[in-house]
Amino acid sequence: MNNTTLEPVWTVVANIVENRKVGPGGSETHIGTKLFSPGTKVYVIDWFPGTCEDVVVVGLSRKPKRFIKLIIRANWIENLRAKLCYTPAALQKIYNHFDTEDDSIDRLNEDFVEEMLTAIPLWQENMAQPY
Repeated sequence: MNNTTLEPVWTVVANIVENRKVGPGGSETHIGTKLFSPGTKVYVIDWFPGTCEDVVVVGLSRKPKRFIKLIIRANWIENLRAKLCYTPAALQKIYNHFDTEDDSIDRLNEDFVEEMLTAIPLWQENMAQPY
C-alpha cells in the first residue's frame, strides 16, 4: 500500500499522561511511559471491550522518533477527542493494523470513535477506584 492511497480516518486522539502511579498501592510515580513521553499525541485505533482496560494506540515513540503501534492501559491516556488522522506515517500503521481478513478499516468510523469516547472515560473511572 503506498502513501497516495491512504485516506484520512476518524480516530480518538489522546495525550499520554504526565505522571502515572505504579507499584503496590501506587507507591511509585513514573513520567510518561517507557515508549511515549508525557503529552505525546497518540491515535486510539482499537480497544478490547471485554477487558475494559487496554487500548491500541499509534504514536511517535521516544527513541527512535518513529511511529509505533502499541497496546497500553486506558488510564495512561487523557484529553480524549475525536479527530481525523492525516499523518501519513500514522495512517500507514493504522491501515496495517486493520489489514486482516476478519477486520476492516471501515470499522474505524465516526460512530465507532464516538462509542470509544463514551466508554474509555468510564473504564478510566473504574480503574482508578481501589479494589
